[in-house]
Amino acid sequence: MFGTRCLLHAAAAVLLAVSSTHSVAQAAPKGDGGTIRMMLNPAGTMSLPPFVIKKFKLDEKYGFKLETINYTNANTATAAMQSKSAEMIVYEWLATARIIDGGIPVVGVAPFMTYINTVLVPEDSKLKTLADLKGKRLGVHSKTSYDWMIMQASAKQKFNIDLAKEVTIQEAAAPLLRGASDQGQLDATQMWNSLAADMLASKKYKTLVTIRSITEDLGIPTVPYLFFGMRADYAKEHPENVKAFVAAYQEVYDILRTNDEVWEERGKEMKLSPEGIKRFRDQVRADLVKTFTPEMNDALQKTFDIVLNVAGPGVIGFTKLPPKMLSLDYQ
Repeated sequence: MFGTRCLLHAAAAVLLAVSSTHSVAQAAPKGDGGTIRMMLNPAGTMSLPPFVIKKFKLDEKYGFKLETINYTNANTATAAMQSKSAEMIVYEWLATARIIDGGIPVVGVAPFMTYINTVLVPEDSKLKTLADLKGKRLGVHSKTSYDWMIMQASAKQKFNIDLAKEVTIQEAAAPLLRGASDQGQLDATQMWNSLAADMLASKKYKTLVTIRSITEDLGIPTVPYLFFGMRADYAKEHPENVKAFVAAYQEVYDILRTNDEVWEERGKEMKLSPEGIKRFRDQVRADLVKTFTPEMNDALQKTFDIVLNVAGPGVIGFTKLPPKMLSLDYQ
């Protein structure tokens, strides 16, 4: 009797486990087969997710088709979203807020990374803080980016220096800034992490300050700096496609965290040195974000309030952060 009862319980447990596994499999998001066109800069870290999705055919797995459209500046990306030539953009949160404030509804559907970029100086530079940039030549990848805003905010608060007025600014895409730095035309430059890794590996450059350290020093909470923003009208009309993309991204996250081969392959495509690839991989892995949390919208609001208070509306370009930019509805 006792043995029979145990066998019955064991059989029931197995059936329950099989049923649960089947339910999870059945519940996996599946898109409608439609295309998601993603705007991205091919030279940046944002090129990693679509590379992994295509390599492992995750769009096919989850029932949608991913296409990528390259952009080199904010105006191009914004125009594509406005004209509905693209459904999605990988962008920093402040730039996304600016797009929304400009009348183009965008919703964050999945995170990507926290604050990742740096300010580099030549290895023999005597510059030690943002205050030392006074009277120097500084490269910035965008005068409307969070990186530049937070640098100004920090310099004003800590050193009472207006960087916008007291440095000579050269604005250009990060690859061009790297070239200008190599030619000795800049005393310091903002740099994407994808390029900074190789520059640091060359031993010709060192870090003056990281955007993360500036952010933390001002008491700003860590939030997704880059995230996947979807046109709100598309998200409303194709929620299953959005959920499918988010599921694919979460698998990308797991692959990037554990698979070294994808870093080698993509790193070589990006022309990174072996040491640069390792630096790039380790830094990105530390900063990847898999899912939004309920606290992140409040953290973004706090971040915006601090930056607005220090930098001012004239620098930011608008005065109110769009509410609930980050949606948990598709996770």
